[in-house]
Amino acid sequence: MYYSLDTDGLDNVYMEKEVGQNGHINLGMGRMWDVAENAINLPYRFTMVPSTAVREGAAPSLYGWYPGSHLMQQRLVDVLRGAGVDNLQTFASEVRRQDTNEAVPGYVVENIVGRVACARMKESTKEQLIGHAYVFQNLIIDPKQIGDLLIFRLHQSPMVVLVHERIARAIEAGNFLGLTLEAVAETTNPA
Repeated sequence: MYYSLDTDGLDNVYMEKEVGQNGHINLGMGRMWDVAENAINLPYRFTMVPSTAVREGAAPSLYGWYPGSHLMQQRLVDVLRGAGVDNLQTFASEVRRQDTNEAVPGYVVENIVGRVACARMKESTKEQLIGHAYVFQNLIIDPKQIGDLLIFRLHQSPMVVLVHERIARAIEAGNFLGLTLEAVAETTNPA
């Protein structure tokens, strides 16, 4: 069984990558990147931009993962690797609060290596975006297409990250703020 890994959307900070830094690197491609060969400027630099609630005194909610920024807590990386994930590449990052310039430690930039075309397109409910990317309202996958990957990006919608049940259980046990896991329907019937 596989689960979609996402966030609950209730975060009260936004992690903004430095404008122009590593703009030539697309971490949603599911491929390995080489720091020297691909001229990656490290560390990735981010500004933690607070919401109105944080500016008015609420404590920032530091999520385990910010998928749009590819920022992940090192603790989550450790949990994933401890559960058997071997296709996660990480890069050094530096996060600073916009309001105080204080460092926000414990985050790395993640690159999930692996993009699998396992969505059953005819059976899934979806809307096509630009090109060949889709937004799924009801995703159905064929697990036979996945191989032995425990975490990967969905080829038909690279922002969708799927994890094996074993990884989902490890994430749940880690009690990470803001992360959600939703079971994905599966079929092995011929297309």
